[in-house]
This record gives sequence, C-alpha cells and structure tokens, in this order.
Amino acid sequence: MTAGAWECARDEAPYLLQAAVGGEWAFVLPDGSLGCSARDPAAEARRRCAGLPPGSRPLLLGLGAGHDLDALLAAGRSGVLAVEADARSLATTRERWRRMGRAAPDEASCALLFAPGDGELCGLLAELLADEHGERPVLAHPRAPELWRSAAPRAAELLEDLGRRRSSARRQEALLAENARNNRPRLLETPGVAELAGVWGAATVVVCGAGPGLEADLPMLAATRDLRLVAASTALPPMHAAGLVPDAVVATDPSPLLARDLPDCNGMEHVPLAVFPGASAELVDAWPGPLWLALPGGPGLHGETWEGRRPGQLPGGCGTVAGPALALAALLSAGPLRLSGVDLSADGADYAGGVRRPPEQPRPDFRYARRRMVELVVELRRAGRQVAGFQRRPDWLPFEEN
Repeated sequence: MTAGAWECARDEAPYLLQAAVGGEWAFVLPDGSLGCSARDPAAEARRRCAGLPPGSRPLLLGLGAGHDLDALLAAGRSGVLAVEADARSLATTRERWRRMGRAAPDEASCALLFAPGDGELCGLLAELLADEHGERPVLAHPRAPELWRSAAPRAAELLEDLGRRRSSARRQEALLAENARNNRPRLLETPGVAELAGVWGAATVVVCGAGPGLEADLPMLAATRDLRLVAASTALPPMHAAGLVPDAVVATDPSPLLARDLPDCNGMEHVPLAVFPGASAELVDAWPGPLWLALPGGPGLHGETWEGRRPGQLPGGCGTVAGPALALAALLSAGPLRLSGVDLSADGADYAGGVRRPPEQPRPDFRYARRRMVELVVELRRAGRQVAGFQRRPDWLPFEEN
C-alpha cells in the first residue's frame, strides 16, 4: 500500500483522452467505450458528488480520469481519501491534469492510496466501508470495478457488490420509505436485536430458508428435539403444513406479497418476527406475535441509528433473507448453526411449498447471493462458530477447514 502515490504511474500509458466541452477531457477505455460523459464529464462528476453530506471527508474509490476528485476539491472538500488499484487510471488523471495545466493536490486536500493488487486492498476496503455512514461517505467511480478487475479482481467484486446494493436500494427506495413510515408506530417500542444476544444459550439453531431442500428436511426437523428454528418468512407455508412452529422469523423484503403468502398464524402468537424498518408493512400489520427491530448493515446501506435508537444490525443486501437469518441465529445462540432450505438456486415455483416470488422483483442473482453468504459463513467460522448443513451440505457452502 502506497501513500502519496501520484508518482507511481509515471511510466504507465494513460487511457486515450478526447476533447470535451470547456477545455475538459473525457477518457476512452481499450474496448472503445467511454469511461465518462463524452460531452461534459465535469458536470457529470459534479452531479455524482452533489449528494454527499456537508463537512464530510469522502472516500473516493477509483479515479477514472480524476473528474470526481476535481469536483470534490472544487466544492471545498478537504481530507478526501482516494483509493486506486488501476495504474492506468492514475496515469490518465496525471495526463489530463498536465493538459489542463494542473498539479496534483497536496495531501491535506487528498491522500492517495495506490494498491495494484488485492493483497491488503480488500481488508482496507472492508475497514473503510464500515465507516460509510460516519464521516467518510463513499463515492465509487461507476467504471472502477471494470478498471480494477485485472489488477485486483476481489476488490473489483467488492465494488460491484456495493453498486448492486445501492442500485437495489434505489429501485425500492419509495416502497422502503413508505413501509418504514407505516411500521414506525409498532417498531418504536419493540426490542432491538442487540438486546437479545445469547438469550438461547448454546442451543443448536437451524436456519430455514424456502429452498426445495427444506421439504426434504421437514420430517427430521419435526423429529429432532432441542433445536431452535429461525425461519425466513417465505419458509412459513411449508413449515406450517408440516406442523412446525419456528422460534423466530425474519422478514426483510418490502413486498406486500409476503403477507399474502402468510399461512394461518394460530399458534404463532408467541413467535417473534425480526424485521428491518422497510420490511413489508402488510406483514408487520398481520403478524400476531412480538416484533424485533434490526437495521440492515453493510456498505451502501443503513447507518446504526433509526428514530434515535441503536437496535443493532443484521447484514442487509445479501440477495437472500438467509443472510440476516443466519446472523440473527448466531446472535441469539452460541451453539452450532445449521442450514436447511438455503439452496440459493431455486426460483419461483421451485421454492418449498410453491412460495411465490414477488413478480415485480428481478430474477434472484444467485451468484451474488452465494458469494455474500460464503463471506458471512467464513466470518462466523473465523469467530469460532460451527456452520454446516442440517442433513446435507448446500453446494455453495465451503467445507469446514481441518
């Protein structure tokens, strides 16, 4: 990792630059596509930077040709931290500045970390992204994942995941906000998940997803004593049909369809439902039992406070409710964690019990969901937790290391 690294790309060839308005320059990638607006890249950069909180010190991931950095500095930002893995982007920024008669900024205005490879970069990004809702809001160049891929493929995946979470949140922003307003009266006084750490002692907990593997496990789940069950809300219909009542349920999706698929709730008056503020308001209204509140944590998502409360976080943006369900299980119990129906390959009618997927949602990105779940499992195992399949290992689940 190199600080103050503006000279690191002195011998690198810059990307092709082409003239734009106002004496500006756009840059062109090797495949002939543009890396920024061809007409007015400076205005495009100003629009990207406009929503950052005043007084913050942004984290800039990927320089492109330096337009975003220029926009930040022109707006009076200081203490900017720029991270770059693509040497040609550094060279392109230097060359564009040279043509415009500009010098590199001093380190008080912007510190540069140049890391031409995954190595320390992935760990650094994880640490930096954890403070996104603090004083370092994140601004990622839209072409950075592509530009980083050859030099730092794992870091490029992290940027892609960040973009995917933000894109999903933007698509559902209006519905999430409406649900949060409607859910507010019930959630203001509900316990936060942070208050519930360890309440199940060292019990074995099975996380039940809605994949087809759940139906194969239902007889054994019903016959095995001393298990705690944390169910995705979509797993309730087949569990209800088998006479299984979970110990806790997790719902994160904002779609009203979740409530329409809710089975007869008789006997579940004592079962808590853990929800994010933006979860389906129809489901929250229909739930007969207690509620637990969590905030969706992770880069590009919610901060740690809501309505003045700090209820605790569960991982959001996993592409599957199994992510927060597994994290909740790990919070409630210090015992072994098992997975049932977390297949991450079933779609639509293939779900256990024929549970419907909301038609307005895109087809699940199982490659993304599997990667996110592997990250969560690896993190839990590093903390000494046992995570395995219930009767069989899901094909995405890494083998336990000896």
